[in-house]
Amino acid sequence: MENFIKEGKSGFDFASVSSSSKLVNANRLLIHTLAYNLFNWFRRLALAVSMRKQRIDTIRLKLLKIAARVVKSARYKYFKLCSSCPYKKEFCETLENIHNLQPQLE
Repeated sequence: MENFIKEGKSGFDFASVSSSSKLVNANRLLIHTLAYNLFNWFRRLALAVSMRKQRIDTIRLKLLKIAARVVKSARYKYFKLCSSCPYKKEFCETLENIHNLQPQLE
């Protein structure tokens, strides 16, 4: 449980209060909780298997803070990663998992 609290404080900034109003701070905490829940959904459904147990800070570092170039052609968009990207396999696996998600419309 301590690890979940630590992840909430450091990764989603649960500990910060931006106002002296309790209502504003309560709404801010609700938005942070929504972000935490969306991230857990993303972790379970889309992340590469080797990254599912990592904390948000590590996932940000490995998947979001990478150098890539988006190249557009007539039909497709490509991510061109640098040749020395150490997490290229995980990035490609996560994109493939996102592509394979099937929406469930009612």
